[in-house]
Amino acid sequence: MIELIDNLSQFVAVFIVGCLSSILYCRSRRQPYFLLSCFYFCFALGCLYWTLYYLLFVETPQIFYVSETGWMASYIFLCLLQYSLSDREERMFRCRTVWLAPLIGIPLLVFYCTYGDILSNICICGITIFILWSAIRGIAYRRHATDTTARNLRQFHILTAAFIITEYALWTASCFWISDTLSNPYFWFDFLMTALLCALLPVTRKAVDLCDQY
Repeated sequence: MIELIDNLSQFVAVFIVGCLSSILYCRSRRQPYFLLSCFYFCFALGCLYWTLYYLLFVETPQIFYVSETGWMASYIFLCLLQYSLSDREERMFRCRTVWLAPLIGIPLLVFYCTYGDILSNICICGITIFILWSAIRGIAYRRHATDTTARNLRQFHILTAAFIITEYALWTASCFWISDTLSNPYFWFDFLMTALLCALLPVTRKAVDLCDQY
């Protein structure tokens, strides 16, 4: 029962913020809102398939490709959103801290391949490593930020990094399934991820609105 509540609440929450993001895009015609809407709706599609499958068969999908396709598409749109909110100086910025992304992601990739399909794990971990790389670079680039715009962009990068790290924690917890109760850390990580997904909208909005003022 808790798994159904978890999946259904995540779908509803992501769908709602996706609609709100679409409204912002229709009003402003700003590209970041369009990319954010695509991110939310692709993620919601993955959640919808997972939830419907569980409702019909009372078990999680044994073949993940349908949900993974939606989630992988959402990661691509998140990556494009990162690019649209960064400037040339940020994208050209170099620092050693960014190597934390592959240092975390590659060992987890090897671990996940022992539990699932190799190709899909390579694709998903590859894009999430790149997103985490970009987020860490953005955090490092704006670590001494003083103006409001830079601080809000840094918050966006921090939230994006937190989302990817929570995804890793969620995937790892799923490999050590304990039970279908709240004693399973998987559900707490998933609830946290839902909160981070909802928080991404106001943080992105602040970054976009302040960028328009400068």
